[in-house]
This record gives sequence, C-alpha cells and structure tokens, in this order.
Amino acid sequence: MRSSLLKRVAVAAGTFAAALSVSSPASAATSYSADECTSSGSTYCFVIHYNSRSETTNYSSSSCFVATRDIPDYYGYSPNGTTLVRFVFEYGLISDNYATCRLGNTGEGLAVKNNAASASNGERSASYRVYYNSGYLGTSQTFSPTCGLHWPSTNPISSLKNENASAARL
Repeated sequence: MRSSLLKRVAVAAGTFAAALSVSSPASAATSYSADECTSSGSTYCFVIHYNSRSETTNYSSSSCFVATRDIPDYYGYSPNGTTLVRFVFEYGLISDNYATCRLGNTGEGLAVKNNAASASNGERSASYRVYYNSGYLGTSQTFSPTCGLHWPSTNPISSLKNENASAARL
C-alpha cells in the first residue's frame, strides 16, 4: 500500500516537473496609439475627448484620441497576431488648433474604450457614429463633420458617456 502511494506521488511529481519545463509561448508585445489620423499629416480628424465639454466653453480640456477610419473596438487591435496595439488618450495631437487636445492633459495614457466624455468631428464630409458595444452594435450617436473646426465638442447622450466601444466613419 505504501509503495503504491509512493509511486503515485512520484508520478505526480514527475508530471508537475514536466509541466514546469515546457516553455510558455512568448507573450505579445504591446504598443500604444492615440493617433489614427494626424500621423499621416491630416488635421481633419474625428476626436474623442477624455473630459466632457463644459457649459461655458466649446472645448473639452483634456487629452484625446484622433481617427479618420472605422474603429471596431476602442480597446485596440492586433495587426499580426503577435503585437497588441492599445488605443489611449494623448495630449497635444492636433498641432494647428491651440485648444483641441491641448488645454489639459487629463486622461493622458488612459484607455479610450469606455472612457470618452465628449467628441468633435473635424472631418470635411464624413460623419462618425459612436456605439455602446464593440463591432458597431448597441445604442449609438452620430457626430456631423465641421470641416476642420474641432469645436464645438459635443457631449454624448447619457447612455454613451464613458460607454464608447466602437465608431464607424459614415
């Protein structure tokens, strides 16, 4: 009886040691992006702001995320299966407009998904629709273009404030 118990313990210990010796796959590298627009030289961007627009100004005084494309998931994406690109808010992205993304650095480096409190659409002709869920699903709100003017910022409807998961360029 004692020898069978010892054998079972030895087998369990061997299995455990073998499991430890198996190398785990390399973890994916992570990079961060706040700019899916101006890095290509454009300033006609859709802007998601970390803070709400105040009642006394047309701007949101916070860091932002800018884009000129569909964003199916504000969490981020993997371009090659080994790298994860996370979307984050950043200060100072639109250099030709003193107020857009430049009045304060609140939210700097924080995730965009479910953290946006206002938006402005500086696109020339495309509207953007922000969705509650990833994959362009759920409650949504459309932001019309302002042709380079990133003001006034618009606070989203209450069910989308800090509940933004995707956006479609229409």
